[in-house]
Formats: sequence, structure tokens, C-alpha cells
Amino acid sequence: MRSQTSLFLRVGGRLFTIDCECEQTRGLIETVFSALVCPARAGEQPSRRYDVIGPDPSGRFAIEDETGSQSTDALDDLIYQIDKKITIALQLERPDLFVLHAAAVSVNGRVVAMPAFPGTGKSTLTLALVENGLEYLSDELAPVDPRSLTVEPYPHAVCLKSPPPEPYALPRGTVHVNRRMHVPVESLATTTRRDPLPLTAIAFLRRDGTRFRGLRPVTAASAATCLMAHLLNGLAHPHYGLDAAISLSRAIPCFELDVTDLPAAVREIAAL
Repeated sequence: MRSQTSLFLRVGGRLFTIDCECEQTRGLIETVFSALVCPARAGEQPSRRYDVIGPDPSGRFAIEDETGSQSTDALDDLIYQIDKKITIALQLERPDLFVLHAAAVSVNGRVVAMPAFPGTGKSTLTLALVENGLEYLSDELAPVDPRSLTVEPYPHAVCLKSPPPEPYALPRGTVHVNRRMHVPVESLATTTRRDPLPLTAIAFLRRDGTRFRGLRPVTAASAATCLMAHLLNGLAHPHYGLDAAISLSRAIPCFELDVTDLPAAVREIAAL
């Protein structure tokens, strides 16, 4: 019999179950993944189940699933590891998706995906865009269906490693967990999308000292190369995803954007 502490999350049409020993830990996980929480349908079996054990007297946790047990000694790392496990499981469950390490926002039902390397500031940009009225899909993951050219939302809490610069600020309701700040979707200034939406542009984010103004168009060849650099599940696709990357770069307008000046970057994406 399943415990009352079970959480059911739906991602990419797949059901995930998280069981927690600790009610407080369950509450934190539910806050971070609130937009993905859903009831299970009658008779529906989850694609993956994760058991969160702890904390023990030393404050350590363990995450148990079909692959074994993984331990962690910090709450923020526990959230990170659960997020990582769901991300990997989604790639296995939905090999048809072209999964990009990218943020995604929408305007009037049209999506801009923003691939970026860690530390570029895509979560900070995403939060600023949402404060300016764009709808939130994800700050981390953009699973693209290459056939329909749509993006599956992955709206967990926006996760920041440092506060945003002025004039932006952390919204009320932000949860501080060790070194990270999680902004639940309920605290965002606009709505959160949960259904697949059409992808209409890709903006590769940069903050590498090469300053340039505005959205700079990139060729299909350069865009395909950049897509491969941000692809998470190349092994699931023929030729490691290169065919899909080429097709996507030809079908969708692609740009690069310097995000060093955050307000300027917000204006560019909003205008796009």
C-alpha cells in the first residue's frame, strides 16, 4: 500500500512517483515541482519511482530507485539529484524528443528556446523575461519534438545560484535551500504553460566577453553545430542527433544573443 507521502509528477506525458519518509522534505519537493504535480489516473503505473530516505541523524539523504541507491548530504543537492534523475528518465522514456539544455518562454503560444552553457545566466534571464510578461515553460530543459516542431514544458521552480541584478529582484515566495534559490511557479509574475507549444525561434545565449548588440542571426550550419553542443540525448537519435539538428536549424530561425546587459537581452527576446 502506497504511503500518504507519495507525490505524482507528470513530465512529457509520463508519470513519476516520489515517496518521502519526511513530511517536511516532501513539502519542499512539492514546492519545487508544483507545476508538475498531478493525480495518477485509475490503474496508471508510474514510469519511474523514487524513494527518498532520511534525513538520518547526520542530515544525509538517500534516493533509491531501480538503478540503486544514491546518497547526498544537502537538501539543495537532493533536489538537484531528483531533477537530474527525472531528466535522464524522460530521455529514456521519450527517445523521440530532441532534448536541449535550454530555457524556454512563450508569447501568445509561440516559444523561444534559449540554449546556454552552465553559468551563462539563462535562469536569471528567464526570471527577468517572466517579470516582463512572457510565459514560463522551463529554465533548464527544452524537449523538442522534431516532427511537430513543438516544445514540451518542464516548469519546475526557477533555480538561481545568485540573486538577479537590479532592477530585477527575487519574487516573494522564493525558497532558499542551502546555496540555491528556487522560485516556485506560483510566485512568478505570469502564467506557466503545461502543454506542448510551437517552437518559432532559437536564441543561443552567450556571455563570454565577446560583446555584441542585439540578436545576431546565425547560419543553419552554425546553428546545427550549436544545437549539437547543447543536445542531451544524442544517442537516442540517428547519427547522434546530427540529422535532427540540421533539420531543426533549417526549419527554425536561429540567433545568438549576448546576455551581459540583462535589460537589453530582455528587450530583444520580448521583441523577437
